[in-house]
Amino acid sequence: MHDFCNKMFMKIYSLLIALLLAFLSSCTDIKDPQFRRLEDFGIRKINFINADIGFNVVCYNPNSFGLTAKETALDVYVDSIYLGKFIQPQTTEVSKNAEFIIPLEGKIDIASALKLNRKDLLNREILLRANGNIKVGKAGVYITKDINYSGRHRLDSTLLKNPAAAGLGL
Repeated sequence: MHDFCNKMFMKIYSLLIALLLAFLSSCTDIKDPQFRRLEDFGIRKINFINADIGFNVVCYNPNSFGLTAKETALDVYVDSIYLGKFIQPQTTEVSKNAEFIIPLEGKIDIASALKLNRKDLLNREILLRANGNIKVGKAGVYITKDINYSGRHRLDSTLLKNPAAAGLGL
């Protein structure tokens, strides 16, 4: 009886390992999301030292399956000036072949913000750079993907739609 239990356990164990390997190998085919735009930038709180800000990043999922995005952490730069670390405050469900929103929030040091040419910030193209990572997964299995984004953007006043809810995905 003991041999039978051991053989049965080994068969079940081997089957589980094979299923796990098949699942994990399918995870390597995850295509990177495509950046679309920024939305709902706003200042939640400001004092003499820093400002709490938030914004939404709209991306497109080119995959033929949905997944979950969580724990995004990015170092954000505008025109090579470090603004700060921004994190994703809540998990985001991502549908297949669809746009999705990742809310981000963080603190900007006022001294760093003063280095920006605020006078014409909304009237010119800026270089936005973000480096960090995001966890994406399905069915409780997550992998960490690096994010290294750099692109030129024109900021305009339509970005400032809902300052109090900025970065909350509302």
